Amino acid sequence: MESSPNRVRPRLSRTFSRSRWSEYRRFLASAQDHGYALVPLEQWVRNGSPEDEERVMIMRHDVDQHPRSALTMAEIESDLGVRSSWYFRWRTAHPTVVADLRDRGFEVGLHYETLTRRALEGGDPESEQALSSSREELREEIAAFERIFGPIRSAVPHGDSRVPGVLNAELLRGEDCSLYGIEFDGNEAMRGRGIAHWLTDRTTAEGGWKDGTDPERLLAAGDSPILCLTHPNNWTSGAALWLDRILRGALPRGSRPELPTAGRPIHTGSDQPPR
Repeated sequence: MESSPNRVRPRLSRTFSRSRWSEYRRFLASAQDHGYALVPLEQWVRNGSPEDEERVMIMRHDVDQHPRSALTMAEIESDLGVRSSWYFRWRTAHPTVVADLRDRGFEVGLHYETLTRRALEGGDPESEQALSSSREELREEIAAFERIFGPIRSAVPHGDSRVPGVLNAELLRGEDCSLYGIEFDGNEAMRGRGIAHWLTDRTTAEGGWKDGTDPERLLAAGDSPILCLTHPNNWTSGAALWLDRILRGALPRGSRPELPTAGRPIHTGSDQPPR
């Protein structure tokens, strides 16, 4: 049940909230039970809905924080035979995590934040000159991401709430993505494609979905295609997120990445791409 929008949550409730992985597993299983084919975003953009499927859910994940949470989500999907497209910020693009997802057959891309990063550094993100130089920087970022993690087909913009009104999506809107070394922008590719519903998770401790959407009612109605955009860190425990942040500040950058064993958070990196 969705909480009232006027409800005041206790301080640190997000930090000490429980993980919601069993809920995520039930959600995917329910979609399959309702006859939905769950397909990765990249596959759907390139090939459209499978001809023999009346109900389709397009799977996309933005790894905004806590990269270890992506491993848990990926394991659940693998168990259910689900494939999806994953987008990593520089701070969450941990080599062990990306390699694990690729080994499982998932698609990986860059979750770019070139323009908002410039704004946070005190630059002017709105002038034509800034847009031009940011586009060139994004080309370099995509090339660097490929050098480190392997070929990618797509990228998607990250929305940074710290700089409202500055949209990273402006960089690839109307652009020829082949000039940036990718096939498409995952947001722009959704435009005009007849998406029936954009289903996105919430960041609150109570969990749930944005706009008060009841996923069971949505699935029962048979709306298609549904774009399901989730963030793995929204489904893990808040305490684990804070521990990861503490380690990020305490451990030296460039230290050898630890293997993701049980109970051990993964040290995340910087918002800055490699120079």
